[in-house]
Amino acid sequence: MSEHKQMPEDNALPDAAPTLGTIASQLAPLLVRISALAGVAVPVHRFAYPEENDDGLELAQLESAQQAVALWKVRFSDGQARFFSPSEVTKSHLPLLWIAKTPANFDARIIRGLQNQGFLLENDEGATQYVPLEDISGGDILHLTVGEADLPNEEKNGLSAKDWFFKAIKKRKLVFIEAVLGTFMVSIFGLMSALYTMQVYDRVVPTNGFSTLWVLTVGVVLAVIFEFAMKLVRAQMVDRASKAIDIELSSVFFGKALDIRADARPHTVGTFAAQIKHFESVRNFMTSTTLFILADAPFALFFIFVIYLIAGSVALVPLVMMFFGLLIGLSMIGRVEKYTLENMEESNKKNGLLIEAIDGIESVKAVAGEWKVKDRWRALTLKISNTELKTKLLTTVSTSSAQAVQQLSYIGIIATGAYSISQGNLTMGGLIACSIISGRALTPLAQIPNLIVQWKNAQVALKVLDNIMAMPSDQNSERNIVPDRFEGQLDLSDLEFVYGENSPPVLVEKLSVKPGERIALIGSVGSGKSTLLKLLAGLYRPQSGRVFLDGVDMQHIAVEFLREQIGFLPQEVRLFNGTLRENLVLGLPVLSDSQILQAAEKTGLDQAIKAHPMGLDIMISEGGKGLSGGQRQLVGLTRLLLARPKFLLLDEPTASLDGQLEAKVLDGLFKDIHQHTVVIIATHKPHAMKHVDRVVVMEAGQLAIDGPRDKVFEEIKRQSNARRAK
Repeated sequence: MSEHKQMPEDNALPDAAPTLGTIASQLAPLLVRISALAGVAVPVHRFAYPEENDDGLELAQLESAQQAVALWKVRFSDGQARFFSPSEVTKSHLPLLWIAKTPANFDARIIRGLQNQGFLLENDEGATQYVPLEDISGGDILHLTVGEADLPNEEKNGLSAKDWFFKAIKKRKLVFIEAVLGTFMVSIFGLMSALYTMQVYDRVVPTNGFSTLWVLTVGVVLAVIFEFAMKLVRAQMVDRASKAIDIELSSVFFGKALDIRADARPHTVGTFAAQIKHFESVRNFMTSTTLFILADAPFALFFIFVIYLIAGSVALVPLVMMFFGLLIGLSMIGRVEKYTLENMEESNKKNGLLIEAIDGIESVKAVAGEWKVKDRWRALTLKISNTELKTKLLTTVSTSSAQAVQQLSYIGIIATGAYSISQGNLTMGGLIACSIISGRALTPLAQIPNLIVQWKNAQVALKVLDNIMAMPSDQNSERNIVPDRFEGQLDLSDLEFVYGENSPPVLVEKLSVKPGERIALIGSVGSGKSTLLKLLAGLYRPQSGRVFLDGVDMQHIAVEFLREQIGFLPQEVRLFNGTLRENLVLGLPVLSDSQILQAAEKTGLDQAIKAHPMGLDIMISEGGKGLSGGQRQLVGLTRLLLARPKFLLLDEPTASLDGQLEAKVLDGLFKDIHQHTVVIIATHKPHAMKHVDRVVVMEAGQLAIDGPRDKVFEEIKRQSNARRAK
């Protein structure tokens, strides 16, 4: 049984009300812990971003408990919060957040358990203590739950592109049902003009019943107005639903593109980007345009039935013509599918060539390769034009055939109607009404060719998107582990990884890294150093073997947690369109300019900032244009110093730097990082060796030598002398 202790007052702020920053800094680790217990990894700084809540109220104006709720809901859009009294708390509610109600001091804890009419509280450092019920009765108790949208969901992770589309449409099914009902009303109102014409010819003209004419005219004008209004309302409803679907699905597919594991990512960036964008053709097919065509189609039979009520057997003419029109449209499906597939594949290649040529224009010009790129562009354009011409020809043939069917239907109705009139079975007004109604009945036929083309585009796009959704993700489908803390102990066993068919495998039988170690990873070009670093960073997943982080399989740890704790600097640092400041704080909390400049001074980036008139507002174009290769590396290093991960993986971090700047950067880097931070640096630069205490040598994807720095260099020298002696 825990000993009764009074609530500690280590975090008290006497003589002054706590600031928002003070409250947020103490709340953040507690909110992170509650998130972790719910199975969601959230970096601490994510709870430091907002300055106001969703309603626009300044957080500084809210009470401490309300600030916690506001911070929570800003991070979790669907998150819920509920206040409890101490007597209401049960074990099923745990964990809970307790916040003291004192005007001058701030204290917050997590309620982790119930014990002997008291509570087991955990502070922001993970220490726990028993507190009696009466000692916390003066505070607020909150139950914070993560929303469904933020929870890991095995079912969602297994959804195909088609499933996502139907899921999005199903959520808004009432809108589309109402749109179909609106289409029914539009069709009913559309009959009014035909019936009006019939009544005028049959009743008004023979009797000069102009009072009847005015009544009928007013009625049909109202019907036209209602039809117009109904079409507008229907279009607005469906367009708004389509916009919501667009936002939801674009986020899904873009999120999947970001989540694809690095070793499974397609190599052709432009083609991949074009494939992601294909979801628009599927969305267009599954929403407004298609909906109205499909909704109008059943009413074609209804219109033919109305013709039957008016003219009897004359209704057989549009019925037979509709059948022939459908046959013509269906006969085009096979060839349309073939040409659509060819067109989409070539369009993706053309888009990929465009992006590659623009991004690598300097390399193209350096080898005088413009003519070759132009030839490839011309060949792709020619192929696309040929398939587009064939598709357009089929569409034109089908559309013209549908129009011919409509005209033949009109001629047939007039011809058969004339016989019916002579036999006394039909009036002149009825014949005119039937000709008008037949036009509306066969209107969907003219839209069938375009519908088929859209359908085939959507089919091909869905297959492509399904393949993308099936690509392996960084995050496992099951709920992942979010550790309480990170020590930095890493262990590899029987690891095997092959990147592509023609690449040599990386085979590591055993490797162990302890907290605080400084390790140099050396080896010849192509020996597997970069691949090993990416495996350690969790960017690649081994085909066999295990990577353990603090005794936990890395595959089971939440990716967000890994990204926060493990910092990886690739050989080529990629920057994004925006200012230098935006690139430096990418993925980090809002930092002051002083903090940024202080980190930049340690890496030498401050010289570039001082030399430019715009300072931190230097504009960087896409791909990092505007900075040299060495400056881009300094940006990456500065970003790491700002992020302060506990495990640093550096892949040739000073390859583009001169000797003097390299020495300054490495000296500042190793001096600034915490003594328990692990550093593994792949390098060939001698200056880095004085900062490491262990060297790992790789040859042909395997660990050849591993040991203390001086002993490894002695072994390398001995092997070199032995080779010379031979």
